[in-house]
Amino acid sequence: MGNIRIEFERALIKKAERNLFEAEYSLEMDGLDLDFIKNASTSNTFKLDAKDFQSLKYKNEIRFLISKRWFPDLQMSDLFLSAIDFNSLNTALNTIHSANKSGFLELLQEEPKGMGPGEVLLYFLLDNAHLGGAKSKGVDLIDNGTEYEIKAAKRNATTGTLYNFKLGAVKGISKIASKIMDLKEELLKFYPDMDEGEDTGVKKIHLEGFKSNKFLKHIKNTKLEGWDALLIEFQKAAYQGYFKNHPIIFVGSKTASKDEIGRIYNILDVQQKQIGMSVTSGTIKPRVNPNL
Repeated sequence: MGNIRIEFERALIKKAERNLFEAEYSLEMDGLDLDFIKNASTSNTFKLDAKDFQSLKYKNEIRFLISKRWFPDLQMSDLFLSAIDFNSLNTALNTIHSANKSGFLELLQEEPKGMGPGEVLLYFLLDNAHLGGAKSKGVDLIDNGTEYEIKAAKRNATTGTLYNFKLGAVKGISKIASKIMDLKEELLKFYPDMDEGEDTGVKKIHLEGFKSNKFLKHIKNTKLEGWDALLIEFQKAAYQGYFKNHPIIFVGSKTASKDEIGRIYNILDVQQKQIGMSVTSGTIKPRVNPNL
């Protein structure tokens, strides 16, 4: 008799919990475009197009789909933000990462055509943000009318320098890269025992060679520009052609540490003096030191 009573009480509790869940679910659904949700949903997942993120039209519907799939146990309305704020964003990101690590990573890497990592994640968290899309001329996110570029990067733990990201097409960069390769070729002739390393890359030993007094004296008698002069050229080109256009939101890339992946490193109006460069595979990659 006692066991039957216990089972009966459990059944009543489960029914009460189910009724409460259904009531909450109905309340969340109220006012949403159910046709959009039905068309986007396929079994336990959903499919969204890039254009769905380029306005606020389906913001609530998209939030509903994401919340129900990956964060059903969180009260997401407590985490949504009315405007970009560095500390509040990272608090929200840490919370959803703790709730569902694999879901967080899926959402971080959700990249509808023309979009990059982290864009959908920020769209989800910010009330008044929508995405720019592939034809937006470098604008990834518009929040309360302010345009931002989003860059997934890594960060040097000691200096805070942000690196391992690329610029878009910037006039003059390829010419500077060619000059750097000419400078490296001259360096290897001047120091024949120096390790060449990657054919089209510049290593630490090459940087040291570029700055040696003997080599600096040597290139004065050539038409070559030194590393420092080329860095200034790159800083000017990168700033004028890219960085000055919009503030940059730097987020931890998928190769960052587990405590940094997807989190906001910095939100910066990058200044010319903060820009550095590295060269791999014949491509100049920028570096940004926020502390300069």
